[in-house]
Amino acid sequence: MEELKIDLFEPGMGPLHRAGLGGLAATVSWLKDHEGEGPLASIGEASFDARTVTLSWGKPEGAAAFLRKLYEASFGLRDGMIDLPGSRGGADPPSPVRASLQAGLLQTFLQHGKSRKAEGMVPSEYDDGDKRVPFQYQKIGGYAHQSAYQDLVDEKSGRIRDVVAVKGMIAPGSMVRHEAFNRFSILQVPPGHAIALHFALIGTLSLPLGPKGAALIVPDVENLVDFADRRSVATPKKPVDCQAGGLADAALRAMVHLHAHGKRRSMGVERCQAVLFKSPAWSSQQKTRAAVLDVEIGDRDLARFRFAMGCFQPRLASAKPDKKGGQPVAFWAKSVVLPLVAENLARGRPWFENFRDLVVGADGKADETRARNLGYEREGLKTMIDEPWKDQGEERLVQAVHEAMRMRFGEIWGEKGVGKDAKKNRSNRQRQLWRLALAGAKTPDDVRNALADMWSRSTPNAVLKADWTSILPLLCDDRRWKLNRDLALLALASYAGREEDEQSGAESGDGEDGK
Repeated sequence: MEELKIDLFEPGMGPLHRAGLGGLAATVSWLKDHEGEGPLASIGEASFDARTVTLSWGKPEGAAAFLRKLYEASFGLRDGMIDLPGSRGGADPPSPVRASLQAGLLQTFLQHGKSRKAEGMVPSEYDDGDKRVPFQYQKIGGYAHQSAYQDLVDEKSGRIRDVVAVKGMIAPGSMVRHEAFNRFSILQVPPGHAIALHFALIGTLSLPLGPKGAALIVPDVENLVDFADRRSVATPKKPVDCQAGGLADAALRAMVHLHAHGKRRSMGVERCQAVLFKSPAWSSQQKTRAAVLDVEIGDRDLARFRFAMGCFQPRLASAKPDKKGGQPVAFWAKSVVLPLVAENLARGRPWFENFRDLVVGADGKADETRARNLGYEREGLKTMIDEPWKDQGEERLVQAVHEAMRMRFGEIWGEKGVGKDAKKNRSNRQRQLWRLALAGAKTPDDVRNALADMWSRSTPNAVLKADWTSILPLLCDDRRWKLNRDLALLALASYAGREEDEQSGAESGDGEDGK
């Protein structure tokens, strides 16, 4: 019996290889559960344990027939879309989810025209509540991984090769470095390593981040049995699960699903690598690796991100119809806050750091459109800041800004002889002035001056009066002035006072009844 053992930790096995070996284990598990090893039973066997995958077949020349059957069962097509049974397990995602996953693959592994047989775009739509949401996908007639087994075997003898050349369309980045010397500059690996790279299509997760980019999530697999058992949970099940807003967002979503049950050690994945594929300005037709993020996040921060996912859910919005008299077009509006939270947590920073970036444009100036978009996330922000804080001073600073806003708006709404619309305009203008002062702050003194001006116009401030010993050290620490600016802008964006509360606060005049 001819046999090939692939070890998870043998020399040369990098993160992409290990993820691919996990994808092979997940596929073998699926074959045993749903096919009874049907495609392989008559010509060989595939099995795995926590560390190795073993492929075996009869005679040495039977390698070609065995691998062909394995690849045919692993890399499929259904309804014109790519179908990877090992990545979905027993669940069958709906068509819009499959379309999103395929869009991710076509921007990462299969982005080159030679790597797939495209047969045109197919428009479709689906119901989500009372809205019809359009989507489209590229109909595929075949792709490189279906026939990749041919590179593994000798065409004449049918035996497995000792060394296999790896193409860039199989492993992104594995490209010929010099066409004139391709024999020496092409990546060549043992057959087990090549098989692992082929099955990386299944062991990894590719999510589209829009028409011009995608995230490739590479889990760092440490236990094949556990990963094979959990691989399918990382695959999105609903269209809303496909709406990642950035590289870190996509990576942490996958980690949340992989760790949804049990301790992290038991899942066989402690960390992952996220790769951003994006078209550079000088090559619009090709997507290259624009950024790499290594994610190893603690349980507490992962739990905070899971909570943030509930606070900042993508929402279905409606655009104006293309034609006069037509129906509004529904589309998914992604959260603008969640990608920032994910980026900060993935890098070990406070979740609100760089909040200023959400209210200023690329030129660093305040952007009213961005500020208005944040209004859709006000309730989520309020829920986030109501959670326990690590630093009491940061919590009190936010509350002191909220108290100042409540008092100042209370004065505006308590004025006699002024119409409701005029009061609303004055409140909005006051909020805008505060935001401009804070967003434009460039030094520690600028931040202190902006906050002092706000608090001086809303005395007495009950929070400031009671907790100044917690707030003052933050303002006196010039090393964290940017964090203070982010906290103040976060407080402005998360304030959700009601008119009647503000009027009652103005009438009481003492500011003791909360924010």
